[in-house]
Amino acid sequence: MTESATAPALVPHTITVTRTIAAAPAALYAAWTEPDRMRQWFATVVEADVRVGGRYRIEVHEDDGTVNGFTGEYLALEPAERVAFTFTHHSQTPADRISDETVTVTFREVGPDRTEVSITNAWTGPEVGPSDYAGLREGWEVWMSMLVAHF
Repeated sequence: MTESATAPALVPHTITVTRTIAAAPAALYAAWTEPDRMRQWFATVVEADVRVGGRYRIEVHEDDGTVNGFTGEYLALEPAERVAFTFTHHSQTPADRISDETVTVTFREVGPDRTEVSITNAWTGPEVGPSDYAGLREGWEVWMSMLVAHF
């Protein structure tokens, strides 16, 4: 008798990180959509055709020499309100089996020059453990901290 392996079921996953930042929604939207501004706070290399259906490619050069590359397509661009895009991390191994990954960044004014920014990363894949969620949340927290420091 032979045994066959069954692929793990793909399930939806979501991580959301939220912070209030001392900046206007329009300025925060620009930080996510203007390549020159994007280079100032989170990416070393930015190539972006910022329009719905447009593609982007970014590289983050880490202090230890590691280069993390990301590509995707813009899904929604609502000035001062929301940016949504597909998200592929190129150092991801095939074993990660993450698919249909999207990121949505929303901006909600909560006072004069104060904006609540939420980053939601959603994807499908096999069930993951708490440490996987913690690692992904930590990555988004780092990007959020870099955005805060930019302002």
